[in-house]
Formats: sequence, C-alpha cells, structure tokens
Amino acid sequence: MKVPTVTHKGLSFINLNKPTEEQVKFLNKNFGFSMLNLEDFLYKTQIPKIEIYDDYSLMVMDVPFIAQIEKSKAGSFIPQALSSKVPLRTFSKSARKKRISAGEVDFFIGKDYVVVLHDEKTPQIDEIFDMCRVSSKHRDEFMTDGAPFLFYRLVDILVDASFSYVEDISNSIDFIDNQLDENISAKVIEDISMTRRNIVVFETMIKPALPIFTDLERGKYLKLNGEMTPYWSNILDHLQKIWERLEDNKELIQGISTSHESILSNRSNELVKFFTLVTAVAFPFVLVNNLYSMNVVGLPYAKEPWIVWVLFLLAFTGGGIMLAYFKYRDWL
Repeated sequence: MKVPTVTHKGLSFINLNKPTEEQVKFLNKNFGFSMLNLEDFLYKTQIPKIEIYDDYSLMVMDVPFIAQIEKSKAGSFIPQALSSKVPLRTFSKSARKKRISAGEVDFFIGKDYVVVLHDEKTPQIDEIFDMCRVSSKHRDEFMTDGAPFLFYRLVDILVDASFSYVEDISNSIDFIDNQLDENISAKVIEDISMTRRNIVVFETMIKPALPIFTDLERGKYLKLNGEMTPYWSNILDHLQKIWERLEDNKELIQGISTSHESILSNRSNELVKFFTLVTAVAFPFVLVNNLYSMNVVGLPYAKEPWIVWVLFLLAFTGGGIMLAYFKYRDWL
C-alpha cells in the first residue's frame, strides 16, 4: 500500500494523519517499528518520552489544541516566518468554551527517514508536508540536512505554535480583569474557572517535555545529538519561556480569582447589612402592628380613632432611634 511520502536527497518524510490499522501494520512490516508503540498511538496511552532503538528513535510529545478553533478553516498555525501569506490564528477574548486539550504526535526518526503520526489536532504537520511536497525550495529548507534536522524543524514549529495559546491565556486574563471593573457575573466566574483549568492542562504538556529536551541539550541521545545539540538548546529555551509565562499567568489568575471572591464576599456582606437594617428599622412597626391587630380586649385606647396616628408616630420614632443608634455605633 502507499503512504504519504516526500523523498529528497535520500531522506523520506512520511506523514500519517489519523493512521489506519492497515497503515500501522505497514509501518511495522516495512520499518520494523514496535507494534506496542504503534498501538499506543492508536489508543492514546503514551506519555511524552524518548526511546532509542537499534534502527530508529521514537519521540512522543503532546501539543495544545482547542477543538472549536481547530475546526475553523480561517487562519493558520504556521509561524509568520514560514509563509507571509498565511495569517496567524486568532482567538476570541473570552475563555468560556475554549477548553485546551492535548494532542499527541509520535516521531519515528531513522537514518534516512522521519515518520510522523498525528491527527487533526496538529495541522501544522500537514502544512509543512504539503509545502515540501509541492516546493523544491521547502524540500531544500527542511530535508537537506538529514533526519534529525527535519525532526528538529517539525518540533520547533509545534513549540512555536504553542506561544499563540500562551498569548490567548494572557489575553483572557486581561479580558477577565477588565470585566471585574465593569461587571460581576456568573460569566466571569466561568472565565476564571476555564482559564485556571487551561493553565493546568497546558502545564501537564510542558512539564514532561522539559527534562526530555534538557537531556537532548546535554547530549544524552547520541543519534539525535552531534551537530544538533545547539538546536535542542533553542527548543529548551522556548519551552522554558512558555513554562515561565504559564507560571506568571497562574499567579495572575489566582490573584484575580482572590479579588473576585473578595468582591463577591463584600457584596454579600452589604446585602446582609441592608436586610438587617430593614429588619431592624421595621421592628417597632411590626411589634406595634401585631399588638393592635389582634382581637385582644383591653388594649389602651384601642377604640379611639386618633390611636392610629399615635401608633404611626411610635413606629417611625422607634425606626429613627434604631437608625441613630446604628449611626452612633458606626454600623452604617
């Protein structure tokens, strides 16, 4: 069977978006890839890692995606430096319904090939593959320097694309902060909750990648190092910047969440204070009204018509005294 392949100067770039079981068996038969690793991709049971085998190296990494954004055909995740005609992806400001999730990408790096397994969550890979397929210029750019360099360029693009999600989180936090100044509502609570969740999910993708690229930078994996060692420092630097910005955003959203809770608590206290005041001021009227509204024989001046005005005067006087006392105690 045929698999999507671009070959240039003895290097094969194989791109399988949502590979079928038949394609997986083809990879196992023709490249000798472990069926355990291939099946792990199909059932999404792997974690970010690097494994070195006799004939190839395997790297598994997670990348962020937002389902409702990925389905849109507008824009692109390819960095501006790759294609000036392709705009960068933009996001709405509100965090509601923007759930960041992890998409898995598996790289099989051999002496003369790079095989990529992924799905619709990483359209960047498809765009790079199409660029190499139709343009000799891009084949020279990505594939001339061997399999480790092609692997590096693909990873670099995926990591750089992650910055747009970090920027989106920062924009969402700014949006939430502005909403606190304008209005307090359930929508703000939803935005805060979703943003905090997205930061945690994003960090679970970056955290396991940091030691992997630290080991690459230190030259632990000979097949992927050599002249490539300085390039892994670049990837590690980008991942560390993403991690630091996520940590900063986590502190910001925590502070905003605390402020929001304080505002809600203050509003609740003001509401309780208001109803307490109303109850206290109305107490004399309720007391007098309940007393004279009962059919009790012998109440003073109960049959006199002017007693109504006296009772009103007593009720309002009692309410005024309550207000004056609250003011004196600085409760108002």
